Amino acid sequence: MKKTTIIVLLAITLFSCKKEEKIENTAQKPQVSATPATNSEASSTEINWDDIPDLQDIGNFPFITAPDGLKIANEKDGVSEFFDYETMENYNGNSINSTEGKLGILVFEGAEGKDFNQKLFDKSVYDYLDKIGAKKLYKGDFPEDENQRAKLEKNSWTGKHRTSGLLRESDAPFAVYAFKNNGKKYIVNIQSNSAQGSVFIMELKDFVQTIKKYSAEQMKIDIDKTGKAILHINFDTDKATLQPEGQKITAEIFALLQANPNLKLSIEGHTDNSGTVAKNQKLSLDRANTVMYDLAAKGIDIKRLKATGFGSEKPLKENNTEANKAENRRVELVKI
Repeated sequence: MKKTTIIVLLAITLFSCKKEEKIENTAQKPQVSATPATNSEASSTEINWDDIPDLQDIGNFPFITAPDGLKIANEKDGVSEFFDYETMENYNGNSINSTEGKLGILVFEGAEGKDFNQKLFDKSVYDYLDKIGAKKLYKGDFPEDENQRAKLEKNSWTGKHRTSGLLRESDAPFAVYAFKNNGKKYIVNIQSNSAQGSVFIMELKDFVQTIKKYSAEQMKIDIDKTGKAILHINFDTDKATLQPEGQKITAEIFALLQANPNLKLSIEGHTDNSGTVAKNQKLSLDRANTVMYDLAAKGIDIKRLKATGFGSEKPLKENNTEANKAENRRVELVKI
């Protein structure tokens, strides 16, 4: 055999061996998924309530009781804490949806002096919800995304006995379920750790505005009954300039004075305790004057009016929360 022929055959043989080795290595290499693996169970991005089961014969709100060996702490009407209206953030594995409505919080602890049993809690609650047919939207750890984590941590509510909410803990995965019952929609968040188990159940309900405009008629009723009407008039921050909603209230005061020509009023301004005493006194007087001169500009005889500022001297409530401070920022119409 010629030397050239031998070299060609050897090259072909080596090429074939390399090709077979490449094919074998490719077959042994694991396939990588385009989607990262996760230890959670997730559903679609939005809750489609048409796909959520309508459960029957499951009792009444909050639908969950304590299994043997556990109890609901500070239990009253089946819950540990109750809020007539709240908001709740719900994670479904992809996104977070906000819901609003009445919220019941059930805090589970050991019964009859026993320690809390996390395995008993998890097995009992999850098995119950699965068996009655509630739809599991998510079960797993807190999401990795920091924005989503921050939203979920808004699930914190302070009640009569404690502050409860979802906790970002390594040993405390949580789950989210949804179901319907008697035409109402429910979202349930469940979480446990070695110390306690928590169930947050919300009956969804759209917010309904029940505050009515403080009318001239209601002002007259209050003045006849107590000698004064308390108004929360909207001014620009740290200024005496009326905002549009504040102008609507002064229009009602004008109507009150027009309908009652013998009525004389002392318009008294009040602030919270933010800022100095001198600043608050001046601001309260300026705001009282703004109301008085607005009424005079509308045609009310200024002799029927006087303006006084008390600053923060006469709070309605202690200035220890933002809500209380808002109550103290007011204008009172006092009958002269």
